[in-house]
Amino acid sequence: MNSSQDAPRPLPGRASQEFLRKEAKRRARASGLGLARAQRDLAAEYGAQSWAELMRRIAQRREEDGPPGPLSPLALAARIGAADEVRRLLAQGAAPNGETGDLGTPLWHACAGEAADDRRLETARLLLEAGADPKRDTAGAPSLHAAATRGPAALVELLIRHGALEWQPDHRGRSPLAAARRGSGPDRSAIVTLLDRPVVQDRTFRKAIAAIHAGDIARLGALLDAEPWLLRERIVEPDCYRQAARQQYFLDPKLFWFIANNPRLAPALPANIVEIAQAMIARGVDKSDLTYALELVMTGASVREQGQQLPLMRVLLEAGAEPSASGVDMSLAHGELEAVGALVAAGAPLTASIAAATGQAEALKTLLSKASAADLQMALALAVINGQTDAARTALEAGADPNRFMPVHAHSLPLHQAALSENIDLLALLVAYGARTDIPDKLWSGTPLDWAVHENRPVARAWLEALGSKEA
Repeated sequence: MNSSQDAPRPLPGRASQEFLRKEAKRRARASGLGLARAQRDLAAEYGAQSWAELMRRIAQRREEDGPPGPLSPLALAARIGAADEVRRLLAQGAAPNGETGDLGTPLWHACAGEAADDRRLETARLLLEAGADPKRDTAGAPSLHAAATRGPAALVELLIRHGALEWQPDHRGRSPLAAARRGSGPDRSAIVTLLDRPVVQDRTFRKAIAAIHAGDIARLGALLDAEPWLLRERIVEPDCYRQAARQQYFLDPKLFWFIANNPRLAPALPANIVEIAQAMIARGVDKSDLTYALELVMTGASVREQGQQLPLMRVLLEAGAEPSASGVDMSLAHGELEAVGALVAAGAPLTASIAAATGQAEALKTLLSKASAADLQMALALAVINGQTDAARTALEAGADPNRFMPVHAHSLPLHQAALSENIDLLALLVAYGARTDIPDKLWSGTPLDWAVHENRPVARAWLEALGSKEA
């Protein structure tokens, strides 16, 4: 072992946690001092304060260096930032997402490689324009994690514009934001700010959000009275989110929207959130913001879990919020049946969407007789999402197409949703009406069986595998 005056040993270029674990065990057996002592000594040799720190350092190095193993010509060219070679290989028909044996997609290697920033940017741009999927993960993390770790910020923005998901976790459940915070690039701070959504850089607006989350009515009121614009103006987020290839959720937010905690930005809403909302409404909230906040409240799990959903809905409705058809449909698509039931109890009409989601098959049959094709597809989608087999049958009998992507959760088909809920009756019903099992979803490129496997739905998986065996 090195003495305390010796310089730490450098980590090998392909540092391996498994190798070091075996080395620590070997030393423990040889010395008889125990595994914990051997691990501490080995960590000290590499300049780490503890074994856990050494393991974290190895893990970060592995993420930056990329997985070992052979690479296809395209992935290798992307790794070294050889843009001309990437362009040539793509022109010859190379698959932009790489070959089956690649450990890491070409795009991931372009983001994780050691080439200069301008070469990495150009290589990534060529791959994305050729159809590379930034969400695909064959390296234990999507490309956005590698870009967030290494930078530059322009590369992170490029990936987001082409469909990368700023919330997609790696295999350890860590977000790109977490990767950015561990990063060491020169523009790490800019990348952290970019990924910490919603991106709110105005300090006064951030103080107002904090006051809402803290339930501090006095502080919030003082801010609103001093800065009336806080209730009127939207915070404009970076252009990459506005230009993204998918519709962004909670984009460019207004302050009033934060009363719903949807998305969940605070561990919990304050107990006086109704009074907070009333204090803001008293100072003048636009009707459009009341209506959108109502939709956020109706679709939000956090506010429901705290028993504040219905009280907030009452306040918003009394202030002039008008529930939209799309807002009701989105609430039903998230299984928020109690919220929609409260609207019906207050006099909202029974629609085909509501009848389908709540399993009112006879009423649905009457409503669908005069429904549009779009309403018919929505009824099928909401019946399936909420596990209403009879209502789904009514929609299918009326002509709903089980092979059309749904109007809600629009990246998926009804069969995907039935697999996710492990509803075998629904799976069988959809297949009987011609639902195909081989159509991938639009977000993850997974079939219904892939969904069942990935989300650990053993009953649906067994049923779909058995169906595939019969068809083969």
